[in-house]
Amino acid sequence: MGLFERFRRPSSRPTSSVPRPKAAYFNGEKNPFLFGWNPQLREHQQDVQASWEKAAARAISAIQNSGFIAGIVEVVSGSTVGAGLRMACRPDGDELGWTAEYTTKWARKVEARFRAWTRKPMHCDASGEYTFAQLQQAAFASYLAYGEILPLLPMIQRPGVPSLTKVKLLPPTRIVNRTDPMANMVQGVKVDSWGMPLSYRLRERDPMQGWRETTIAARDADGRPNVVLIKDPAIATTRGISPFAPILKVTRQVDQYFDGNMTALMIQTIFAATIRTNISGAAAYDGLLTRNDKNEFDAAGFANVKGDWYDEAKIDLSQHGRIAHLFPGDELNFTESKQTGAQFDHMMGWLMREVSRGAGVTYESATGDYRGATYSSVRMAGAVEWLTVMRRRNNIVVPFCDVVADCWLDEEIATGRIEYPGGYPKFLEQRELAAKFTWTGPARPQADDYKTAKAYETRKGMHSTTLQEIGEEYGRDWDDDMRQRAAENALADELKLPKPWAAVDLFEVKGGDDAALKEAENAGKPQPPPAKPAGTAPEPDPAKSLADEI
Repeated sequence: MGLFERFRRPSSRPTSSVPRPKAAYFNGEKNPFLFGWNPQLREHQQDVQASWEKAAARAISAIQNSGFIAGIVEVVSGSTVGAGLRMACRPDGDELGWTAEYTTKWARKVEARFRAWTRKPMHCDASGEYTFAQLQQAAFASYLAYGEILPLLPMIQRPGVPSLTKVKLLPPTRIVNRTDPMANMVQGVKVDSWGMPLSYRLRERDPMQGWRETTIAARDADGRPNVVLIKDPAIATTRGISPFAPILKVTRQVDQYFDGNMTALMIQTIFAATIRTNISGAAAYDGLLTRNDKNEFDAAGFANVKGDWYDEAKIDLSQHGRIAHLFPGDELNFTESKQTGAQFDHMMGWLMREVSRGAGVTYESATGDYRGATYSSVRMAGAVEWLTVMRRRNNIVVPFCDVVADCWLDEEIATGRIEYPGGYPKFLEQRELAAKFTWTGPARPQADDYKTAKAYETRKGMHSTTLQEIGEEYGRDWDDDMRQRAAENALADELKLPKPWAAVDLFEVKGGDDAALKEAENAGKPQPPPAKPAGTAPEPDPAKSLADEI
C-alpha cells in the first residue's frame, strides 16, 4: 500500500464533537459592535453622486459659520497657494534639437511674457477683476468647498489687450447634476466609453428664462480646452467631492459641544437666592400669637408680619456691600449651576485633533494651541503636513496652472508674439516637449531656520542635494537666483565695490581644481620669490646699508 493510499483511507476513529477551528475576518460576524454596521458596497462614483449636493452645502455652511474651519481654510490655502505659484519654463532642449543657449533664451522670454500677462486682470481674467495669482487662490477655495475646480478658457478680444486667452472660474453648481446612462452622462458630464469627458452640461443665467441649460464641448476642433474639471484623483469617477466631507459630522459635534458648555458657563453667572427658615410647623407661629389668639391659628398673620419685616430690611443683591437683616431663624441660601469640569478641554482637544487630521493640517495649525508642543513634535508634524500640501498642490493647483499656461503659450506662438523654430505647425507636433512648466509655491515652514540652513549646507557639501531642490524648499527659483547673483556681482564690479557673492573656497572659482592640484604638488618645495611689477625700485643691500650707516 502506497503512502497516498494510506492518507486516502477513511479513519476508523470516532469523530470528535468539538468544532473545528477556523479563521475569518470580523470573527465570523459574531462581534457585537458590527451587528448594525452593514454599509452597501458601491463604486465611489455612486457615493459621490448620492452625497455631492449635501456635502457641498454643508461644507460651505461650515466654512461660513465655523471659525475653526474658516481658519483651516486660510492655513491650507496659505501653505498650498500662498501669493500664487510662480512659473518656470523648462523645455526639453535636447529632444527638440536646440542648443543650451537658445533653450535658456527662449524659456526666459516665455517666463517674462507670461508674468506680464498674469499681473494684469484685464489680460488674464474674463471678468477683469483678478490677477492670475488671485485666480489660483479662488480656484483652491472652490476645491475645498466643492471638491472641484471649474475653469472656462474663452477667447475674448478687448481694446488695448493683445492676448485673447482668458480664465473664467465658475462654481461647480453650474454643472447640471443629472445622470443619463443611455447618453453616457454622469452628473452633467458626458464621457466616452473610457471615461474621458467629451462635453459638459452647464446652467447659465438668461434674462428671459432665468436659467437655461447649454452644452459646452470639452475641447475645440484643434484640441484646445474650452472647459476643464479638476478634482482629486480617484478610480472610475467623473466628479469630485469636498475634502471636508469626512469631518463635517465632527465639526457639527464641536459646535454643539462648545455651545452646550458655553450655555452652562453662562448659566453659572445666574444664581437664585432663597430664604430658608429653621422653624418648622406650628412652632413657627408661636412667637407671633398672643395668649388669647393661640387657639386661633392665623397663617396670614405670620405672612403679614414677615412681609412687614422684609419691607423694612430689604435684601437687594444688585448692590454691593449691603448687609441683609433676616427674620429670626431664617437663612439666605444661593443656588448655582454646577461647573462642567476639566473634561471640556480634554474632549474638545480630541475632537479638534480629528478635525485637523481630516483637513490635512496639524492640531497646532488648526487651533493655534501650542501648549505642550516641543521643537521635535512641531518639526515632525510640519513634515507630515508638508506632504499633504505638496500632494494638493501637484494634484489640484498645478494642473489648473498648466492648462492655463498651455492655452496662453498656444496663442502666443500662433500669433507670432513668441517665435518658435518651424512655426506654429511644428509647435503643435512638439507641444509636449516645449510646453513644460514647473511651479514654485510658498516656502516650507521651518521650526528653526538656522538648523534647517545648516542641514542643507551639510547635504550640499555631501553632494546629496541640488540647488534646485534647496530653492524649491524655500519657494524660490534657483535659475532666477543664480542670474540675480551674477547681476549683483557685475554691478559691484562696475561700481568698484566688493563682490557680495565672491567665492570663499578655491574650488568655487573657475579653474580652481587645477590650481588646487598644482598647489598640492608644490607643497614642501622651496618657492621662488614672487615676480615684482615692472618699474619697481630694487631693494637695498642690507650689508651696504650698514656700512653707509657706520
